[in-house]
Amino acid sequence: MLQIDAATHCRETIGTAIDIAARLNGEVKGVFIQDRNLAAAGTLGFVREIRLSSPTGHSLDTLTVEAQLRAMARSVQRQLEKEAGRRRITVGFRTISGGTQTEEDEFQDADLVIVESTGRLHSRNFRGHLTTRLSMIGLIRPTLFLKGSKRLAPEVAVVCDTLDAAERGVLAATNLLGRAPEYIAFVPFNLSAEEQRELSSIAENINIHAAGDAPKDICEVQSAVTDGRGLIENLPSIECIVMITVGGPFLADPANWEPLFVSRHPLLCIQ
Repeated sequence: MLQIDAATHCRETIGTAIDIAARLNGEVKGVFIQDRNLAAAGTLGFVREIRLSSPTGHSLDTLTVEAQLRAMARSVQRQLEKEAGRRRITVGFRTISGGTQTEEDEFQDADLVIVESTGRLHSRNFRGHLTTRLSMIGLIRPTLFLKGSKRLAPEVAVVCDTLDAAERGVLAATNLLGRAPEYIAFVPFNLSAEEQRELSSIAENINIHAAGDAPKDICEVQSAVTDGRGLIENLPSIECIVMITVGGPFLADPANWEPLFVSRHPLLCIQ
């Protein structure tokens, strides 16, 4: 399921969603979420719209805003159907009102939820909005937060706040990419010394199984981190996919979320 709203830069994201569906032999369902607060802004007399074509503030009315949202939804639907038709992927589309129970029901039926967050990463309001969304959908279905217009890189970093998270992260990354990652970084978080030794053994076994004619270490254990900011600073310079297990110690602390959401790294939250 591809979640789209008025602030989404969805052109490149649509292509990525179709690519993932093709690899998984699945379908894509686009859901355009109308922001009820945005639609209601026209009822506030002090609200003005500043357009690129004119520095003068213009009054808004609810009917105009709702019409603009409907036009945006139709445009997104056309883009999604065109790309899906080219790749022969089954696609569905619907518009819902954000914050309703219907929205949560949509997430319940999805195998993977894709959310585009480009262009809003440095908005304080959006950060709070994202953490609210994560509380709602990240705990229900696997959720991929995309950043930028690039395709997914074949490198991943797995936040290992439990030993189980390491193996589950590698499996989820392989399924998402449709092949084994070219590079895997295990990032220990809140693990004991014994658990870190076991994590090193897991990485060593992955390297043994990956060895071929030109063996090389594709899986490495990074230095342990104590918070989200330390995690970002510890990640490789490449724009790797960060894998996080929902329900573990790392996401239990909301302070760890923000550095990840404002980073350039795509995030996959898995169950």
